[in-house]
Amino acid sequence: MSILERRMAKLERASHLGANQIDIIIRRIIGNEAVRAVIGDQVVDRIEGEDEDAFVKRSKITALAGATRRPCRVTLLPEQVLQ
Repeated sequence: MSILERRMAKLERASHLGANQIDIIIRRIIGNEAVRAVIGDQVVDRIEGEDEDAFVKRSKITALAGATRRPCRVTLLPEQVLQ
């Protein structure tokens, strides 16, 4: 199990404690693969060579770790939107 998977599992367990549950709303802008995630005021860019599934998972972890609002919103943007 990778570090990201362990962290995600830990955050998911913590989010299932009843009243402390954090909902994540993932919005994907239609286009090619996502290269940037916008989480509130925070921006997470895809690392070169990182596959999309790993990037989305890392974005979810970042959203859960820094969630101050419920539900937490993550917007995934393809490269075309950034140009």
